[in-house]
Amino acid sequence: MDGVQVGQSLGKESLQHGELWRLPDGRQLGVRLHKGGLQLLLVELDGRPVPGSQGHPMTWVRGGAYSLLLACFVHLLGDGVLQLVRPERLGWGLTVLAFALSGALGLAGLVTLRRPRAGLIAAVLLLPLKTLVMAARLLEAGRPSGLGSMVLWSLVFLYPVLTALYMLKRAPTVSGSPRPSA
Repeated sequence: MDGVQVGQSLGKESLQHGELWRLPDGRQLGVRLHKGGLQLLLVELDGRPVPGSQGHPMTWVRGGAYSLLLACFVHLLGDGVLQLVRPERLGWGLTVLAFALSGALGLAGLVTLRRPRAGLIAAVLLLPLKTLVMAARLLEAGRPSGLGSMVLWSLVFLYPVLTALYMLKRAPTVSGSPRPSA
């Protein structure tokens, strides 16, 4: 830190148990390699996750929000392409609903950046609903072959959202104890 070595790991096993190093200014730096559902390098300063580190819940929240913004773009693009390719076979009811849900995914992404829990919970409800509407539109357009890839894309977007929700509630700590609620 500032050109001064503050610690040196004793090895992988020691790092998996967690290591604490005293900084020159008296604060304490904790580092631990967490292996659970996710493998994370946890870095904490005085027991609080360092912003931008893998153990900081907001790192995951931002990832979930950006995933939702990307989902909005991808779904709007898919809705538009489907509308251009088969407009004569698509009813307006599902079309309007599909575009509205795509926009709602983008809005959930923006909300997630300000009110993480609310935005992420909305996304968990919106993504499956959008998937069902898209499936109905594909069937209505006579394109059942696109169902598999559409479900796969939905799971790709759902994973970071669920991970962010998990990290908000149960982010691991260097000490291994539950993180106090913010």
